[in-house]
Amino acid sequence: MRLLKIIAVILFVGVAVIAAIFISSLGAANANSSENKEFLITAGESTTDISQRLEKVGLVKNGFAFYVYMKLIGGKLLPGTYEFSPSQSATQIGWLLGSGRYKTAKITIIEGWRVTQMAEYFAEEKKLKNVDDFAQKAVQYEGYLFPDTYEIKVDATSDEIIELMRDNFTKKTAGLKLTPETVILASIVEREAQSEGDRAPIAGVYSNRIKKGMRLEADPTVQYAKGSWKIITREDYRSVTSPYNTYLNDGFPPSPIASPGLASLKAAAEPEVHEYLYFFHAKGQTYFSKTLAEHSAKVAQYL
Repeated sequence: MRLLKIIAVILFVGVAVIAAIFISSLGAANANSSENKEFLITAGESTTDISQRLEKVGLVKNGFAFYVYMKLIGGKLLPGTYEFSPSQSATQIGWLLGSGRYKTAKITIIEGWRVTQMAEYFAEEKKLKNVDDFAQKAVQYEGYLFPDTYEIKVDATSDEIIELMRDNFTKKTAGLKLTPETVILASIVEREAQSEGDRAPIAGVYSNRIKKGMRLEADPTVQYAKGSWKIITREDYRSVTSPYNTYLNDGFPPSPIASPGLASLKAAAEPEVHEYLYFFHAKGQTYFSKTLAEHSAKVAQYL
């Protein structure tokens, strides 16, 4: 009986020692560290491989202990890019990996940007990794990628970003009566308007021109055709051969030329009713005219 008690004590002490070592192994790899490290988990990667890599890069003390812990709690390790510090415990890291707390980035898409501007912003300013094909994939959705601020995974793909922005467009424009032509008009208004009060009147000008069978003659469509928002010249009106050049082609361009914001979409859906056919900007003001003669006189006076 005494022997059994001794064995029991030894077993108890042994288990306690093992448990203490195990718990200690789950502590922070470096409690004093202020360093942050990125850690990528790829789809299909095993818990064993992940555990070994965590130890190798100094994020956990003991990869085997981390592996055992994750198996004991039935934890899943979700793919994605994360950011951890060696000062975090293995249990904290395991929880974050299992809850999908990916490293994220905030992106802000400006009203009036075209797809190529978004692609440059993602790659050059935000340093996103998986967006090399964004412009190629997104161009078919020009005008339908809602300008807004988004929080995305740093390793989000072009398809994921496009889907997010398109879903937001659908959500934000619910209740508006939009046609493809309306969105095209909104994109032109977005590029033309210099103030909130300009949007509906400018939409009205272009609506009136369409109704009268006049060409839109919208400068932003020529800029879009040239691939730049830089100021154009009168020579460009005739020399830029493109279906988007509304100085050379009747009706609307084939598709939107930029991403319009909600205010421009509303203005295009409900243009201001008036008789103006012309407008121009000068010194912070927008001047509207009903006839070419009136327009020319105002241009001579204010430009």
